[in-house]
Amino acid sequence: MTTPTDLVYIDDYGLLGSNFYWHKYATHGLTKEDIMQAGLKDDRVRVSKQIIDKLAAIDQKLQEKGWRLYIKEGYRSEEIYKIVYQRRVEKYGKEVTDSILNMNTMPHALGLSVDVAIWDTKENKEIHMRRSEDGVPALFIDFYKNKKDEGSQQCQELQDYLGKLMMLNGFRIGTKREYFHFDYRPDTLPNYP
Repeated sequence: MTTPTDLVYIDDYGLLGSNFYWHKYATHGLTKEDIMQAGLKDDRVRVSKQIIDKLAAIDQKLQEKGWRLYIKEGYRSEEIYKIVYQRRVEKYGKEVTDSILNMNTMPHALGLSVDVAIWDTKENKEIHMRRSEDGVPALFIDFYKNKKDEGSQQCQELQDYLGKLMMLNGFRIGTKREYFHFDYRPDTLPNYP
């Protein structure tokens, strides 16, 4: 696979974001040298120009609530995939790593996939759509669906709201079914309730 030729920086279009592995490399067992050798040079997010207008439309809709779309990751090179996979297996084991990373298709390497969050413009921080104490299982769709406590219901409502906005703009939940990962596939049916 080669680097897509239509990659653009999201901040050049007024969108918010930062590259996940630029900031979280050590958390997941990587070194700064690992990510830089794999081609990651800064925390700017790139995506295919094909999806910029769609992301801007989602961002505009969120602004009606005083929020913004925050893109935590867009394009990820094959080299980044490989070193991330290797280091995550070393740290978390193969089973946990395989539940999160799709090494078969490497969807982020196309520039058409994004990991997203909601940004609170008043508080100037991310609105969390899961509780960290819920661990890896909470990364996946419907973890909170049948839980009745207020915190769980709030997480589910936020995930549902953002998921529906993404679907309306041609994005679909990725094959790993993480609540935050979307692939631009407008030619396929929506796959989020």
